[in-house]
Amino acid sequence: MSVLEQEHHVPGITDTHPVPLLPLAQFFARDVPGLAGPDGADVLQVLWCPFSAHGDLATPGIHLRWRNSSKVGELLAEPPLPAVIGDDEYVPEPCVLHPEPVTEHEYIGLLDAGLQERIYGWEDGQAEADEFEGHEPPRYQTDLSTAPGWKVGGFATWETSGPYQVVCTCGSPMCPLLTIASTEWEDETISWVPVEDRHLAEEFEANTPTRVTVGRGGSLTIFTCPTDPRHPHQVTLQ
Repeated sequence: MSVLEQEHHVPGITDTHPVPLLPLAQFFARDVPGLAGPDGADVLQVLWCPFSAHGDLATPGIHLRWRNSSKVGELLAEPPLPAVIGDDEYVPEPCVLHPEPVTEHEYIGLLDAGLQERIYGWEDGQAEADEFEGHEPPRYQTDLSTAPGWKVGGFATWETSGPYQVVCTCGSPMCPLLTIASTEWEDETISWVPVEDRHLAEEFEANTPTRVTVGRGGSLTIFTCPTDPRHPHQVTLQ
């Protein structure tokens, strides 16, 4: 998609002119444990409109397409590309996923007060431990709680807004489906870097393989309804 790297304007295209959606990600249920779609659907395609004015929270409009892979017809060698985009940071760099399950824990602000106090006490003890002298000791929120980067499922992060419940139109509490992150890690979350990639951690732009940026360098989480994934999704921007 290198032809879309530059933001540009095409004469004759208006605000209501149809624009092809950009593909963001594709997941097969066989590769992602816990990926639950409508009955008969085994593949999820995530697309978005490359204009921040067309989505919630001034972000590109997200479109979810659940499909049955056995019923997909002829595949396109090249997807249709929009003639104009709102920002080149909405154009993902093509890449292949290698899913790896990780264990997360709830955002600290959603834990009960007693458990939060125990965690803060543990962190204070870690800071005083001899084994971390001269090094940054592990902290719950950055090293053990919510993993940074793109991820399916898991827990949502709430650094910007503070935690709140995302509720479906049917009344069911919604669950994170996919987090679209501007970076895979930052200095404070470098402990999440896969062991096999540690030698790349300090290289320039190594933590931005997709070249996608949301908001001011934050993360966009898509929430779906556990009762019926066909219900309208919602997003949070942190």
